Amino acid sequence: MRNICALLLLLLLARPAAAQRLLDFTYTDSLTHALLTQHRWQALDSVGRAALRLGVDYPTLRRRLGLAGQLRGRPARALRHYAAALRDNAADTLARTGLALAYLALGQRELAAAVAPGLRDSLRQRWHLGARQLVSSADVELSGQTTTSRFRGNAGYARLGLGSRLSSHLSLLQSLSYYGQHVELLRFDQGRPRSQDYSVRQGEYAALLGYQLDARWRAKLGYHYLHSYFGTAFYPGHLGLAALHYTRPYWQAQASAYAGRLTAEPVAQTSLRLVAYPLGNLKLYPFGQFNVVFSQGRRYPNYQLGLGTQLRRWLWLEAYGSAGRVPVLAEADGTYVYNLLDPLGRRAGASLHILLPHSLLLRLHYLAEQRYQYATPGTYNLFSLTTSLAWTW
Repeated sequence: MRNICALLLLLLLARPAAAQRLLDFTYTDSLTHALLTQHRWQALDSVGRAALRLGVDYPTLRRRLGLAGQLRGRPARALRHYAAALRDNAADTLARTGLALAYLALGQRELAAAVAPGLRDSLRQRWHLGARQLVSSADVELSGQTTTSRFRGNAGYARLGLGSRLSSHLSLLQSLSYYGQHVELLRFDQGRPRSQDYSVRQGEYAALLGYQLDARWRAKLGYHYLHSYFGTAFYPGHLGLAALHYTRPYWQAQASAYAGRLTAEPVAQTSLRLVAYPLGNLKLYPFGQFNVVFSQGRRYPNYQLGLGTQLRRWLWLEAYGSAGRVPVLAEADGTYVYNLLDPLGRRAGASLHILLPHSLLLRLHYLAEQRYQYATPGTYNLFSLTTSLAWTW
């Protein structure tokens, strides 16, 4: 019966004369309130958008439409309505609460933290949006790697990350990591090739400072230090990052620039990353990144395309591929820096993100890479399996 009533309502609104009734504030407010109390979210969304097209716009209507979007699984649409209500009245707690929830539904915790001041302390605690926290998150990551080359041994990687919220707009992420591998390189002794074993070790420290300028713009500054050991000598490396992140309800973009010196060579990198939410949620989200690395007087372009989907409320799947030979590559705001002995070629990877109780997030990641073997011609494949566990409080 409710579906029939909703259909009749939509047919009624399709008539221009009937739609003009929505210009009457009392009529529109009464109708949308009735639809709200009856939990007819789709009909409420249709009536409300028709009223907005006619110029009828007020904070209560926006709050109702935001709730309809949120309960229909469209947090991107809810964002627009809650933000409009909050612009009209910054003291609107209901709109602020809905806006924070919509940001969290899209995985945009920094924006949720920026609007959290003014919410009840119990809500901020439940959603882990405290104004100042010395430790707001922690994660540990372990990775094992195998290769198809007899000249390259298995490798291991470990990382420990720590997040701090310095204010509602300012955050700091830090991490320590270690990478180790044994390799075999060919050397020529009096014209004869001779193999020699080398140990490759790399310790790293990364820090990323992020400041939310407003509801759309976020500025980031980062630093990455590498202490690399390649066979016989240590090479200190430094890499700086500056980035601007722009967020809209249905898409976001980030432009980044890296510069520094790795393994005694100056390097630079520019990156542009795009993420889209065509359904207004995390049910389907394509993403891509274009990188250009500058090293040893050459330019190395690198491309990445991927797709993510939410399979369950607690389960996400992402898959991606990349192409373009690079001797070094910085990713994830400088958290990962591929300071490579063997240049990177093509890649293909997939990851599962599993939301666990007690604010735990488990990530399982599988990656296959093509590497160009240093000092000897040819390529080989490298396969890695990574497990990480993140905790937010």
